[in-house]
Amino acid sequence: MKIIFVFGLALTFVSADIVGGITELSGDDLKEAEVTLNKSLSKLASGDGPNYKLGKIIKATRQIVAGNKYVYDVELVEGSKTKVCNVVIVSQPWLENGIEVTFNCPDGKVVKRHSA
Repeated sequence: MKIIFVFGLALTFVSADIVGGITELSGDDLKEAEVTLNKSLSKLASGDGPNYKLGKIIKATRQIVAGNKYVYDVELVEGSKTKVCNVVIVSQPWLENGIEVTFNCPDGKVVKRHSA
């Protein structure tokens, strides 16, 4: 009985988001991260850009810091071109313009901020 309790407790800690820990996303967490990315892409496209659309998510992680930090490896579509980029979103929605989006693409790095 002790073994089952300890094993169950260990699984609880492993599956829980740990502050500062990096979690690779899948399932509902990945869908939530996709929504977060699409909201940022739409918000930026309606302003001064860049004007990207999400092709597909290759990999996504989340780290709980002072807010959430999402790191994506994605295919972004710009017009008729598709490119693979690393995108980092640091979300602190309680701050004015508290969403910082960094695009690291083969053609350079772009950092933009927007409100939640």
